[in-house]
Amino acid sequence: MNYQSFKSNSSKEYLGFCEQKGFIYSVQLDAGRYAVVALNNGQVTTLIQFAVQPYAVRMEV
Repeated sequence: MNYQSFKSNSSKEYLGFCEQKGFIYSVQLDAGRYAVVALNNGQVTTLIQFAVQPYAVRMEV
């Protein structure tokens, strides 16, 4: 992910600050795909990428 795509991503959430990596954000890449990235001096570094799979919840009455 580059800085321009990070900046224009409307599905990002600030998580905190790391002295080594910079500002840490969670960003949605597309449906069901997310990444945790670090922003430091205009440089975006991907720390983790993961996918979320939907599952059915069975409710008993």
